[in-house]
Amino acid sequence: MLKKFACFLSVSLFCLSQAAAADYDNAWNLTPESIKPFARDLGGLLGSGVNQTARPLGFAGFDIGVRGAAQFKPSSGNTILKKNGMFGLGVVQAEIGMPYRIDGFVRGGVFEGISVAGGGLRYGLWKVSDEKYKINAMLTTMANMAAHRYFYAIHFNTGLLFSLNVPVAAPYMGVSYDFTKLEAQTISDTALIGKKISVASARITAGVRLKIKLGYISGGITYTNDRALVNGCAGFRF
Repeated sequence: MLKKFACFLSVSLFCLSQAAAADYDNAWNLTPESIKPFARDLGGLLGSGVNQTARPLGFAGFDIGVRGAAQFKPSSGNTILKKNGMFGLGVVQAEIGMPYRIDGFVRGGVFEGISVAGGGLRYGLWKVSDEKYKINAMLTTMANMAAHRYFYAIHFNTGLLFSLNVPVAAPYMGVSYDFTKLEAQTISDTALIGKKISVASARITAGVRLKIKLGYISGGITYTNDRALVNGCAGFRF
């Protein structure tokens, strides 16, 4: 089990590293036909990889780590990014536990010319259980801002995540919804400059988190906009 998971995580991290060749500067060529598919793909990346366990941190608990997501290829109609090419985003995320099974988190980073900043809250739906093979459940709500020289986006997300208390390698699964508003900045099509478009899409995610003392690594698969994404995460939680 652990060897298979380590192999999967290695593949996920390799995919994330390859996503650095996305070239978001192609957004200079945004068109009325491509702007919505591009916004949907961006929203899927911003919302993916946020959480890999449904267990709240507990009061004064702390988590800090790096998170990344990469989509295997653009969705239908997104002619801005390379056809059949991977693209992704990466951020650093810090979390703190609060009373009443509530966690707060902030995140940010710069990746391939896109600056991301955001944060949100998570709420455990029932009393936390650390008993083996018990299920925890959590609601998440989040907002992100993504800025690039050619576009600006605001992203909102809400979702439900379940995780199973399995020693060492714990599986998780969730469903969520992304709302993204994108505004074109200085681009070649002057008719689109300043135009704001809004899109929404659902997301399904499944993965496994491997715990190593105070540290953890996780890998997952996400399906959204008729495309698959991989998620990778590593950090410390205490």
